[in-house]
Amino acid sequence: MFDKGIACDAVFLKSKCIKNIESTGPGSSFSTLFRKGSGKFLRGVIPIYGKRLSRQIMGLIMILLRVPMLGALSLCRFLKFNCIFTVYAGSQRDIDGYLPSGFKWAKNLVWGKPFVAGVITTGNGLGRGLVLAVPNTADQFKTDKKLVGDIMKNLQRTKSLTGAKTIAIAGQGPRFFKSHFPYEQPFIYGLRGRVFSAIETVERVVEKHNLTQSETTVAILGVGEIGEAIIANLKEKGYQAVGIEIHVNDGHLNLTPEGMEKLKNADLIIVQTPRGDDVIPYYENLKKTAILIDDAHPRITVRPNHEVRFYKVAIGRTGVEFKPPLPGYEKYWIPGCVQESMVVAESGKTDMSQEEFNQRSKELGFFAHLVDDR
Repeated sequence: MFDKGIACDAVFLKSKCIKNIESTGPGSSFSTLFRKGSGKFLRGVIPIYGKRLSRQIMGLIMILLRVPMLGALSLCRFLKFNCIFTVYAGSQRDIDGYLPSGFKWAKNLVWGKPFVAGVITTGNGLGRGLVLAVPNTADQFKTDKKLVGDIMKNLQRTKSLTGAKTIAIAGQGPRFFKSHFPYEQPFIYGLRGRVFSAIETVERVVEKHNLTQSETTVAILGVGEIGEAIIANLKEKGYQAVGIEIHVNDGHLNLTPEGMEKLKNADLIIVQTPRGDDVIPYYENLKKTAILIDDAHPRITVRPNHEVRFYKVAIGRTGVEFKPPLPGYEKYWIPGCVQESMVVAESGKTDMSQEEFNQRSKELGFFAHLVDDR
């Protein structure tokens, strides 16, 4: 069920993982992560899973009180929840983000049943969105049609109880859900929000570093539906945008010789691999002047060297916060799928083109944080 080959997610490394990391040798990307016996991380690791204990305590309480909590929400429609955002486990670390280790029984209680995991607030303190979580993984979404059907029914029920207008699902969830059932309103696919998030980040990075659009080669590492849409939008804006096809074998990311050449020549690289850390073995192939933009879920947890600049795709809006923060996110970062659900809920329009969506997003005050995790 869980991928055990990511060096314990290269973050929050427990004592039992230290030996494995040290065995990689001094030339390894992981060799500088942890100082033996000190309990402290060295330069290289991005500490992305903070405030875990408060989220775990809340998660456990919300699981135990799931039914009465949803009932109580039906009495709180005055809070005007606009959207429901559902998160799932991108990795074991994400599951641990909501449940303390050893509480497998609690996970079984809510198998396929979304439980309250937080709220999305605006500047006036009123909840504008509800965060739900399920302890299931993308691999399970791919193969278990009944599981997906149960989750969608439960989300529809929660929408009716709260009066929310839209439902967003994190990461690759919408694609897998769509493979089993029609994915229509109130479910938001999230493609336009993901594209807006990436494009806005590229535009801000280019502005900050005084780059010229027509002379800047942007490579999308991992070309799927989202990557193709990003490439098309970047080309419309005058960028030299290229896609790099990836092949995953036994959990390892492989590139063709043509893909490797594109990676070496790229000025900006947008990472859209299945896991952010899939790109780590290719750090040494990047140009010294390259700029790496992380748009993966789970996100990149190990920085490139000091010469390669590094940014995280993160959309914001004044006053909007996630309480508690999502695992691996800051409280003011809005995932692209949530951003799209907010725009649709507030504008009442579902058939916008990408360009119309981008314009409407800016009018509603959404912007790209220029997040440099260094």
